[in-house]
Amino acid sequence: MPKKGQTNNPAGRPKGISNKANRPLKENVTAFLEKNWVKIERDINKLDPYARVQIYEKLLSFVLPRLKSVDGNISVTQKLDGLTDSQLNNLIDSILNEKQNV
Repeated sequence: MPKKGQTNNPAGRPKGISNKANRPLKENVTAFLEKNWVKIERDINKLDPYARVQIYEKLLSFVLPRLKSVDGNISVTQKLDGLTDSQLNNLIDSILNEKQNV
């Protein structure tokens, strides 16, 4: 028997494998949309342009992957912390020289 905080599958569900519990619901929704798509499309086209764009935006969220924010400051800060004062001064000088040449 697993202890508290442990699981029988410590690696978890592999990436890209869908949740089995959601599969029937997804299949039903897909079947409904396929069966009624002509009517849905007609209804969407009757909407005013603003509402139509809102619908497009909501539908795109199901098709396009969501972008994740990336914090790039950590790696830059770590690299800068490892430089000596002389190296930092040289870096600053080269940045200033490039700025003057632009």
